[in-house]
Amino acid sequence: MSSNSSPPAVPALPPNTFDDRSSVVLGTVAFCLLWATMMVGLRLWTRGKILKELGVDDYACIAGLLATYGSGIAIAHMTKYGLGKHVLYLVYFMDATTIPMYLRDFYVSIVFYCAALLAIKLSFLFQYYRVLAVQHMRLVYIGAIVIVGGWALSQLLVGIFICTPIEGFWDSTIPSKCIPNIPQWYINAAGNIITDLAVFILPLPAIWKLNLVKPQKIMLLCIFSLGFFTVVISMIRIRYLHLYEDFPWENVVSSCWSIGELTSAITCLCLPTLRPLLSHYFPALGTQAGRSHQGYGKGSALASSQKPESERGDRRKGDASGWSEVELAVSPTGPRGNSNSNPFETHSINTTSEDGSIGESDLPQRQHSLHETVGLSSTVKTTIQLAKPEAVHKQNPSLGGGVQVQREVHQDRSPNLARGYN
Repeated sequence: MSSNSSPPAVPALPPNTFDDRSSVVLGTVAFCLLWATMMVGLRLWTRGKILKELGVDDYACIAGLLATYGSGIAIAHMTKYGLGKHVLYLVYFMDATTIPMYLRDFYVSIVFYCAALLAIKLSFLFQYYRVLAVQHMRLVYIGAIVIVGGWALSQLLVGIFICTPIEGFWDSTIPSKCIPNIPQWYINAAGNIITDLAVFILPLPAIWKLNLVKPQKIMLLCIFSLGFFTVVISMIRIRYLHLYEDFPWENVVSSCWSIGELTSAITCLCLPTLRPLLSHYFPALGTQAGRSHQGYGKGSALASSQKPESERGDRRKGDASGWSEVELAVSPTGPRGNSNSNPFETHSINTTSEDGSIGESDLPQRQHSLHETVGLSSTVKTTIQLAKPEAVHKQNPSLGGGVQVQREVHQDRSPNLARGYN
């Protein structure tokens, strides 16, 4: 009798058994990772190269991108073990170790997904604290960092230790105790939606109180409100959080929504920081977007040419846009009808910078961080007093060269907001 036994006959299978959606997964992951990399790269170029002010929020953003890569690569690697195919195909046409390897990659994708959410949410909150932390809001942001960060960290730990031992998640031959996926997945999703809403609503009151013209204020509100699109994705994703019998096939949609959610969050995190980049490489766009409706329009070239040498050379290192608008006004300083009572003629030059880069000697670094982050404008009023010839030679020889220069800095923000940067 022969010792070789013939393999069991394959039963009649449904016609869709050989369908394959793995290309959808690979294409989605590749696009999302490339897009997220581009957004973070532009952010780092703007903050590090142009403004030279990398902060803790930028490093948290980098951590979020790396964790997103971990989740995306794990999802893409799942296609090797059947993601995008029907479970019957895995059972009859793939190796017996396929399903455990699939579940192992699935576990890795969950852990990195939770880690990415933790880093991204903290990056949002650190960014708010850096640019919007007025005195009465600092404790609010600190509280949000503790609460939201604590929640996200707890979900990361639950994801890591969902089974004891951990290997029991993907290896059914190992005795283990596991937290049931349902309702854990729903608790995780609901908590993420609530914390997302808190994170995206938090900066809106401070932005609304900024002393800006209405178009600028609406533009900023729209940029910061893009985060609600991430909340919508999270809500859509809940629909697909089920334990399907045909899990390799059905998990395609939820996996794509998961990587899309992380990419959307990174995009919303980076967009508000890119205004100085546009002003640096496309000055016309920055000037048109930030030009004050109160500008004179005439005499700009004259005013620019009459700026003292110290101002032309005292540009802040890393200035993104230069001076986009210059205003010149000439007025006597003496009382009306008695112009000779003051030996000086006063020339006032108002200079507007699109990204708030006024010079390191003019403002503390923290004071103009909001303008560099969201692209608000700052105005430097330079008063040049030129002594009249008769004053120099007859009335007051001690005037020397006859030139006095005064500078005043005016920031476009409300008095309450200004106190938060001192």
